[in-house]
Amino acid sequence: MGRPEEPLPRDGSPEREFAFWLRDLRNSAGLTYQQLARAATYSTSTMQAAAAGRQLPTLKVVMAFVRACGGDQAQWQAYWTQVKRALDSDSPYDRKQTVRPPWAGEPETTAPEAIPNSAPESAQNASSSAAADGENGWYVESFTALLRLDTAQPEAIEDRVIVATVDGLRELTTSISVPRHPDDSSPAHQLNAELLYGGSLQQSDQPYESYFRNIIALAQPLMLGERHKYRLRLRVPPGQPMAPHYVYMPFHRTDHYELRVRFDPQHLPKKIWRICGTPPVVLYEDHPEGAALTPDRFGEIRVEFDDLRLGLGYGIHWQE
Repeated sequence: MGRPEEPLPRDGSPEREFAFWLRDLRNSAGLTYQQLARAATYSTSTMQAAAAGRQLPTLKVVMAFVRACGGDQAQWQAYWTQVKRALDSDSPYDRKQTVRPPWAGEPETTAPEAIPNSAPESAQNASSSAAADGENGWYVESFTALLRLDTAQPEAIEDRVIVATVDGLRELTTSISVPRHPDDSSPAHQLNAELLYGGSLQQSDQPYESYFRNIIALAQPLMLGERHKYRLRLRVPPGQPMAPHYVYMPFHRTDHYELRVRFDPQHLPKKIWRICGTPPVVLYEDHPEGAALTPDRFGEIRVEFDDLRLGLGYGIHWQE
């Protein structure tokens, strides 16, 4: 029998992030570590050690883990290789630099531990691979989000104006990272998405427990330089808690971002911080650096950012 799984504080380091996604894969497969071990033909302790976050497991163990969970082996091998390179002693990168897995290539908003990247990843910590504008086919000219925390369940209304960087752009793929709140032990972990205008939500799926993807079909193809606006509503299901931050982490060009958060005036946070250009490793701290913010008498906070840097976080973090 293996030991109970220990909590995994995410600090943005390659080992911890790799372990986080392994745990996410196992949870999505609905396997206990004992069931996983039998399917992978390894000991339970080996499977638990692989997802402990203390060190990068061997590729052989990872592939057995992924096969047993029904994961995409090619993507996981590519992800393992990237993490291994980042951890090499002669790597030119910071050892704590986050390495995003291949399946998380589009997140623009993150809601660590709750709603949305980004929150509704745009949610909290929420939370994609850096790509040139041309690779995505579009960039974000402006992104405006309203996060409602004064309602029964958190919800975010996201408005984006995008600009096509190719001729014939027919669809947009967006994604959101919504990790579990530390106090959330419910079997289901979900996020509800609704496109209010700007196309048709053709696909909304959940490849992994904390990762949600939406594909928006456009009414007609966009030509190079043409603008398009859409509005997306994201809601956390009843009873599912949300982590205390809403952070947008762009992985392609974003010119302007405005966030409004409306707290319940009767239940304001103890403290609120502004997050501006913060590395992923810092976003997971309980008290990240940043200017303190004070809500107005209606419980509202507003922050704005221009010319956002790829891979860094922008938004707010609060102390519950």
